[in-house]
Amino acid sequence: MAPDQAHGRFFKSTRGRIVALLSRGGATVEELAKALGLTDNAVRAHLLALERDGLVRQQGQRRSLQGKPAYVYELAPAADRLFPRAYLPVLGALLDLLAERLSAADFEQLLRDLGQRLARSWLTQEDGELAEPLSRVRGAIALLNELGALAELETAAEQEGCSAQQVHIRAASCPLAALIPARPRLCLLVEALLAELTALPVRAGCHCLERAQCYFEIDLLAQH
Repeated sequence: MAPDQAHGRFFKSTRGRIVALLSRGGATVEELAKALGLTDNAVRAHLLALERDGLVRQQGQRRSLQGKPAYVYELAPAADRLFPRAYLPVLGALLDLLAERLSAADFEQLLRDLGQRLARSWLTQEDGELAEPLSRVRGAIALLNELGALAELETAAEQEGCSAQQVHIRAASCPLAALIPARPRLCLLVEALLAELTALPVRAGCHCLERAQCYFEIDLLAQH
């Protein structure tokens, strides 16, 4: 199902309607039940599921329509991802404009600089203390997975053509999948990000067609 179809279907469901109501401000179970034409218990069941998914939370109390104290429910920060944003089209247009106005070399260097800057913003002191190269690689993979890459580590024992001092990162998807097919040079950004996170040389060999997939080779014994 396409993302826009899934989005529309969610907001037509009862839970989606609750989220839409709470986007206007906090509400009690009783207030939500009245707006939706449901029983209080039915609304509580949906709120429980939304709380479990991290989309809704309790925030204080106020008098209910019957004059009794009642919990107020509001949207949690994670619910922001449910609402449409112009991030992707704006970012895509900005990248295209930069590619038009910069030379190929300058544009590629900008992507590398951006990857390095992103990595530095995510690095912690604890990350810097991971002296063992493979630990740094595993930490970088964990970050890629947080960004939606579905990445896995391949070692020499698992992959033919992989030397003992080399590992591969292979991902079933790309964290920049929506932008990559039309802009394959974006792989340089991820390559630079990984190199900065691991402090090791990284070479991209990504599949950048309709379904973008990440692939990177990393030398464990070399220095970045």
